[in-house]
Amino acid sequence: MKVLRVLNDKLEEVFLVVLMAVATAIVFAQVITRFVLKTPLPWSEEIARFMFIWLIWVGAAFATKERAHIRIDFLVNRLPKMGQRLCLVLSTIAWLIFALFMVYVSLILTNSVMQGGQIGTGSGIPMWIPYAGIPVGMILMVFRMIQNIIIDFRALKKEKGGEADA
Repeated sequence: MKVLRVLNDKLEEVFLVVLMAVATAIVFAQVITRFVLKTPLPWSEEIARFMFIWLIWVGAAFATKERAHIRIDFLVNRLPKMGQRLCLVLSTIAWLIFALFMVYVSLILTNSVMQGGQIGTGSGIPMWIPYAGIPVGMILMVFRMIQNIIIDFRALKKEKGGEADA
């Protein structure tokens, strides 16, 4: 059970830190080999680009978990606390529907690339691997949105119960 809690709390963070560290090391190696040794690495730029794609999509899931996506809440902030919480739940449900659609479309796209058998020219990595970052990130976003909706419904229930008791 403790492993599940650690995965839930730190999955995206650890993945992003490791990926960013490795991508930074690869880019640093490319700079050294290109400008010092005068022999660039043929694969480093492409792999760094693939890692950046994964960083973007898993980072979006992390931002969903932290509720750190940009939003305009000028009108929502003028509502009472219960209305704010309800707007938050409704907007999360709307995003969840969009994210589920994106999971479906990105799985089709990734499968199509996999069936095509394309490989990266510099690295030899199958092209479906960078494309797989999209459905993985979107699935993580869906998971985090469902968690957020559950948290918000519990808070709504608690607030509603608190108003009835007062």
